[in-house]
Formats: sequence, C-alpha cells, structure tokens
Amino acid sequence: MQLDIQAVIRDRRKRWIEAEQWEEPNLTDCLDFMATEVAEAIDKRLRMSASYVRNNANSSPSSKDLGIEVFDAIMMGCIALDLLGLDLNEVAREKLAGMDQQKGIT
Repeated sequence: MQLDIQAVIRDRRKRWIEAEQWEEPNLTDCLDFMATEVAEAIDKRLRMSASYVRNNANSSPSSKDLGIEVFDAIMMGCIALDLLGLDLNEVAREKLAGMDQQKGIT
C-alpha cells in the first residue's frame, strides 16, 4: 500500500479549515513558509553538532526534531503543488526520469 502524502495533507488541511484552525496560504506565502521550514531544519542540524555553541536552551535537538522540520517543508511543498494544480507523484516521476536520463540510466 502506497501513501499518497499530498492527498493526506490535503485532507488534513480541509479538516483544519472546517475547524477554523487553518488559513490557506497563497503561493508566495507558501514558498516563503517552505523556505522558513528549511531554515529551521538547517538550524536544528547545526545545533546537533557538538562543535558549535548556540544561544538556544535546546542545544541538542534529536534526529526526529530535524525530521519534523523537513516534513514541514515537504508539507508546504505539497500545498504549493496543489496551488499550481500539480500532482506530487507525477512531478516526482517526471523529475526522476529526467535525472535517470541525464545520468544514462534506463
């Protein structure tokens, strides 16, 4: 059984909107949110390194903490694809096929 993450996120957003707990971002804001989540993931990764001293009480986030930030960026990416009328699976297949072709892999 394959998980359709874009559909799962779409369903959750619908439920949050119905509960008046979510405001749909426009495409510009969605991409800004996605970039923010990536920056938060980078911050978590930097704080996982013992060689850096950070000005943050939570100086050692877990791999799961980092993974949650990565997922937040993925979620914003799925919303952006919805706003563009694109399907994640189709975009991924096309992108990966292009990469395979570029690398000479059939």
